[in-house]
Amino acid sequence: MKSQKLIASLAMALLILPVLTACGPTRVDVAMTTYKFALDKNSAPAGEITFHVHNDAADLTHEMVIFKTDLPADQLPVNDEGIVDEEAAGLTLIDEAADIEPGASTNLTVNLEAGNYVLVCNIDSTQLHYQHGMYVPFTVK
Repeated sequence: MKSQKLIASLAMALLILPVLTACGPTRVDVAMTTYKFALDKNSAPAGEITFHVHNDAADLTHEMVIFKTDLPADQLPVNDEGIVDEEAAGLTLIDEAADIEPGASTNLTVNLEAGNYVLVCNIDSTQLHYQHGMYVPFTVK
């Protein structure tokens, strides 16, 4: 009798486990280096997504700005200062993790609907991180 209850309990646990692990935000690890983003995945399901952002650059402060857009990642509109124009047509600013110092990490949790996104470092110093190629497309399904 006890073994039947144990088997039934284990079977129920195996059925519930996938539901419990599906709860909560999807995690995307983002490593920033000198003028590059490296993501552990380039897409995620729609819903809550936590970007765990770490600045691996030795000497540069970075930020990660999320734009929803159908524009190619390398053709975002820039302003007179040479940074991405965050208010330009064709771009929707979602959120950002700003001023991440070398060696520091932060989490940015956003609720994203299906579509195309671009992650950009839009630091506006003389370094012009976007112009150096610090962007990466990201797809939400």
